[in-house]
Amino acid sequence: MIASRSSRRRWLAAGCAALLLVALSGAAMIAGSPRASSGPTVLGGTDIAVGDSPEASLAAPATSAPATASATTSVTVLAVPIDPTAAPPTGPTFQPLDLFATPSPPPARGAQPTDPAFAADPNRPMPAQSPEWLQAKAAGRVALVHGRVLFLDPDANPLASPTTGDAIPAARTLDTIWTRWVVEPPGSGTDEMGNRFSNLNYWNMCSPGATTVALYYWQALTGHPNVTGTAGYFLEPYAAEAAAWPKPGPAVAMAADGSRLGTYWSGSDTVSGFTAHGRGFLMYMATQTQPPAWQTSGMVVYARADGTPLYPTRGGPRPNIVTALNWEASNNDPQNWIQTWYTSVIRPDPTLARDLTVAVTLDVGRDGVPVIAALDTFDLPNWQNGSATPHIRHAVAIVGYDNAASPPTFTYIDTCGRACNNRGGNTNGQVHVIAQSQMVKAIQDTVGSGFVW
Repeated sequence: MIASRSSRRRWLAAGCAALLLVALSGAAMIAGSPRASSGPTVLGGTDIAVGDSPEASLAAPATSAPATASATTSVTVLAVPIDPTAAPPTGPTFQPLDLFATPSPPPARGAQPTDPAFAADPNRPMPAQSPEWLQAKAAGRVALVHGRVLFLDPDANPLASPTTGDAIPAARTLDTIWTRWVVEPPGSGTDEMGNRFSNLNYWNMCSPGATTVALYYWQALTGHPNVTGTAGYFLEPYAAEAAAWPKPGPAVAMAADGSRLGTYWSGSDTVSGFTAHGRGFLMYMATQTQPPAWQTSGMVVYARADGTPLYPTRGGPRPNIVTALNWEASNNDPQNWIQTWYTSVIRPDPTLARDLTVAVTLDVGRDGVPVIAALDTFDLPNWQNGSATPHIRHAVAIVGYDNAASPPTFTYIDTCGRACNNRGGNTNGQVHVIAQSQMVKAIQDTVGSGFVW
């Protein structure tokens, strides 16, 4: 049986066996979001200057993220809608990612459940992404240039900088001075207000942790969301999922009227004996984010379909990662958020190894944002414990690559700190390096799921 993350279990639910095409209904804004909504940038012309977007300013140390570079270069973009009959703009050496040719049904996993069983989350559907947009994404034509998401010209080479024409570097790692200290709150202890708590759900917050790391770089490039400054009390939304508070359940701070407050976290704290970053935003993602398609809040699943509460939570499945990332990266844009940036490639992708390398090279090397891997801890170097190494559903943020190394490598941040993984290869604030082939193996192993890019 898979090791339990109640005793360190990660129930990162494996996602759907294909891209879900679910109708989006409604566009309600979430109440109490820690950022203001802004309208979309309409891509309707052919020449959009990328140097006139305002530079982002962060409520973080000056060394935490590079400033947005100024530029005067123009980028030719394709007017929306995209022509689905156009020839694929592959460029001189680019092979589009295989988003459409995944086998169905997915291969059996022996005694382990398949993707759909763990991806079922009727309260949080993943809205449809159009085939035309997916075609452009697969072809590398969706680019982030100085804080703007643009469609590259059909004749552009996706493996070159949109502003300089230079080739994407063979190796790049994003600045991790701030993000390496995004460490999930422990399952028990004291919050920032001195409140004692005990909460098994906190051992299963890898999906909010990985999304917090990813969205920090969006804040650095675009000015939103407010990863570095979100603070407040955070409480699991059992009531929003029409579920009773579990018994026994989390022990949290109580208000004077007897209601539950939850735990208090901010942009930085020292309650774990080191300076942890982003716990307020991490807990916002875990309990409060609510894209218009969702009937409840938080990207983590707190109840079964029949309303039975889950304690501890089984975590946040890959489709929830995609949906929550797009909503927050869009700055809560009620009209155009679904196709902001992210989609996923599932575990049975027949060209997964190539596709992961290409996705990381584009997202990290060209555009400056991480890729999230939904994987099996059994193959990660920081989870090794001999014959006791666990198979646990997990999520990490890939923030670097070296395609010229022998063997080629990825660099990743694992927000499960020493408190939830005390194995010898894991420390708080550590940045990990893994062979690219080993990362692929982790995604394809027993409880792996795919990657989000």
